Amino acid sequence: MGYALGIGFAVLVVIGVPIGISLGLGSMLGLHFFSDAPLEIAAQRLIAGVRSFPLMAIPLYILAGALMNSSGITQRLVDFAYAIVGSMRGGLAQVTIITTAIFGGISGSQVADTSSVGKLMIPQMIKRGYEPRYAVSLMATAGAMFVTIPPSINLIVYGVLAEASISDLFFYGLIIGLAFVVTLLIVAYIGAVLRKQPAEKRLKLPEIFTAFRRAIWSLLIPVVVLGGIRIGAFTPTEGGAVAVFCALIVGFFIHRELNLKKMVHGLVESGVLVGVIMLVIAAAQMYSWALISGQIPQNVTRWMLAITDDPLLILLLINILILIVGTVMEGNSALIVFVPILLPVATAVGIDPVHLGLILVLNLGIGLLTPPVGLCLLVACKIGKISVAQAIPAMIPWFGICLAFLFGVTYLPVLFGWF
Repeated sequence: MGYALGIGFAVLVVIGVPIGISLGLGSMLGLHFFSDAPLEIAAQRLIAGVRSFPLMAIPLYILAGALMNSSGITQRLVDFAYAIVGSMRGGLAQVTIITTAIFGGISGSQVADTSSVGKLMIPQMIKRGYEPRYAVSLMATAGAMFVTIPPSINLIVYGVLAEASISDLFFYGLIIGLAFVVTLLIVAYIGAVLRKQPAEKRLKLPEIFTAFRRAIWSLLIPVVVLGGIRIGAFTPTEGGAVAVFCALIVGFFIHRELNLKKMVHGLVESGVLVGVIMLVIAAAQMYSWALISGQIPQNVTRWMLAITDDPLLILLLINILILIVGTVMEGNSALIVFVPILLPVATAVGIDPVHLGLILVLNLGIGLLTPPVGLCLLVACKIGKISVAQAIPAMIPWFGICLAFLFGVTYLPVLFGWF
């Protein structure tokens, strides 16, 4: 049945059927023709796939991000980042990185981050003399690779699938995300010096204070949410509800830029995105069950362990596989399909599930930069009004940095026993 599931899914995707429908149809075809299981089980698994309390965090964080975007928070974060690093050489590049990192801790969606921040920053960078392909490649990289910064939807999905601690995933994901922020800031500064990119106007202390005062409530939201999760005041799912509540309070009563019309628009926008994500999750849970019924994870585990039982080599094989998968599959879909297959292999050789989750999610972040899917790259190119082919040469150095960082996240914890 394994071949039927794989071939059926691949054919449906190639002919243009949406991922969620491809997963569902592929599962039902495999079960109907190559299994004795009744199709009623497929319907049961479809419903069971979304009947999970932790999954409620996804619509909550997406709604919080939409409400915050409608409340003028993005512009305030840009102004605050500009006040801090705008006067550096290549200041707009630094502002883009910091704003995307902060916004990533609010929205939970990499495509949303790239779109929201990119609409503000890419035109400004191009206007100030930055090459369009450089502006696009920087924005795409920042938008995609801050994928581990909480509240990351990918980390939530992995935590549910692997039954791993979402709080631990958020904690270590934040550390990894901040480390990559520092890496990008250093690389962007070196690039700015080599390219002789301009420095922006140095703001006076009162202007810096004003920017901070305007952004303080925006900055406090992720601090309250992540801090509450870490100290155990509430669960990651409850943290999503807290984020929505804070967004409403800040939008209506503090910034006073959120009104009923904007709130309805945010609800509709969030509802469409959540509907797509939940359809994929439900169908992919059914697909995963079909894989397990066909003994696919067990067979893959035996096959990989027959090659090697060295955890370092197993991690290398996993990285190569997911790098390839990320070029053609969206992150949540890839997680739901491959976590049931790869988790038994990883645990069999002593790899911590939390560490595996961080590797997979960061790996799939790179997938947001690689065609033909490469959603963050596609969004950034559309904003910058250039083709993907034009952006690829400028993306090559960023790809190298991303792969080097992935290598460090993969092997340093193993070598130093951090997990």
